[in-house]
Amino acid sequence: MSEGQPIGKELGIGEVVSRTFDVYRRGFVKYVLLFAIVEAISGVLTTLVQRTYVLPTLPANPTSDQVSSYLSSLLGTLVPLVAFSLVIALVFVPVAVGATIKMTSEEIEKGRADLGASVRFSVSKLPWMWALGLLVGIIVGLGIIALVIPGIILGIMFCLSLNALLIEDKGVLGSMTRSRELVSHRWLKTFGTFVVLIIIVGIASAIVSLVSSPFGDASTVVSSILSSLYVPLLPIALTVYYYSNLARTSPSQGVQAAAPTTPGAQPGMKYCPNCGTQMPASAVYCPKCGIRTVP
Repeated sequence: MSEGQPIGKELGIGEVVSRTFDVYRRGFVKYVLLFAIVEAISGVLTTLVQRTYVLPTLPANPTSDQVSSYLSSLLGTLVPLVAFSLVIALVFVPVAVGATIKMTSEEIEKGRADLGASVRFSVSKLPWMWALGLLVGIIVGLGIIALVIPGIILGIMFCLSLNALLIEDKGVLGSMTRSRELVSHRWLKTFGTFVVLIIIVGIASAIVSLVSSPFGDASTVVSSILSSLYVPLLPIALTVYYYSNLARTSPSQGVQAAAPTTPGAQPGMKYCPNCGTQMPASAVYCPKCGIRTVP
């Protein structure tokens, strides 16, 4: 596919899900390969740490020397475990998520995406992604500690911040402001979209757990690799939802003015009902505005 399928209008929740799977299907190998590498590294490291560093046990009625020895062993076990977890959480996962958002953006706008270029772009944005994640995490965390509901509202408010950071290069604070603008007046819809996505991911996760459980000691690695089949869905969906709200709040970037009335399509061709672009009669989406042209 040489041209993108821009999102020219606000999408409903069902349309967001449908477009998410459409984008995922077109870039399936790239998305799965990206997360399979990350999940394989995560699974292997986790398994190695679990086998190498066994948590010590404290005997009943321990002496002060035994308690001291226990705490020393526990610290020696937890430090490498936490270190490996931080490397995965702060480097591999953000790079994979950022590259997925970048590839999805290119798929929507151009119809093609470069995996290597997207990964390099994501790596170059790591410091800003860390700063954004830290700031949003603190704000949402404080909201959850306060009364839970404010935390959920703040989470919805800033859910598109990373997309704004990577796609519009708004900066940390600018991205948070942009996210709030995009979801404004769509709080319930945004929450509903998240609920649907969480249900889909939850079902996929349960299936993966069932499939990987018979593998015994290798189940952690198998589960991690298989999870690469569904983990990309969330960043893809958020990017689709970002463009949906972009079309709603910035009409000049979304829906184009309808073309003048034309005498009729040529044989084997049809016109987009939204923008008037001529296209093959078999086309599902308009190549110009992205609207679905068949029921």
